[in-house]
Amino acid sequence: MKTAWLMALFMALTAVFSHAFLPKPQAEAQVRANTPLEQLFPSAFGGWRLDPAAAALIRPAFERARQFQMYDQVLERTYMDDAGRRIMLSVAYGRQQSVGLQMHRPEVCYKAGGFKVSQVEAGDLSLLGRSVPVTRLFASLEGRPEPITYWRLLGNELIADETHFKLRQLRPGALGGIPDGLLVRISSLDDDPPRAYKLQADFAQAMAQALTPVQRQRVLGW
Repeated sequence: MKTAWLMALFMALTAVFSHAFLPKPQAEAQVRANTPLEQLFPSAFGGWRLDPAAAALIRPAFERARQFQMYDQVLERTYMDDAGRRIMLSVAYGRQQSVGLQMHRPEVCYKAGGFKVSQVEAGDLSLLGRSVPVTRLFASLEGRPEPITYWRLLGNELIADETHFKLRQLRPGALGGIPDGLLVRISSLDDDPPRAYKLQADFAQAMAQALTPVQRQRVLGW
């Protein structure tokens, strides 16, 4: 009887201490989670405007992740300029980016969606005089060539390198809890990747110029 009572007490204390020392989401992440993504990205800027009629053009690679509730928020938009060129903007936010639960990189989930993925390379965008590390890739499905530019934030930190991303995930306790994550993906339908990347860079520059300092901190980390 005494042994059973001691075991029960030990299990109760173990549960209490496990909960107390389990890494929690960062306090800032809790605040960011309550901000709708729609509030971070203007609907019109620098000659670009929303094109609701083009919603059918978006075939996001977020579907499987959304099915398993890996993201807290997803925003998908198509913008068009006066020349009729279209850019697709897809943004995914996850409140907890632990080692076991993290956003899917486009080169992984596009391939899982049946796309052929090639030309994956690290690069930089020059936005407002600052360098933003990005990844570029070319995804293609029959009749749908899609060059892609994307960047990721872990907490407030822009991280392009996958090794750095994973190492950063392994030390949440020293950084005040489990960080949240934001992935911003810009893509267009074009069989000429260099031309598409130039247009995507121009779009990103116009968007950065239209963001308020608060929005810019959230979307770009500075």
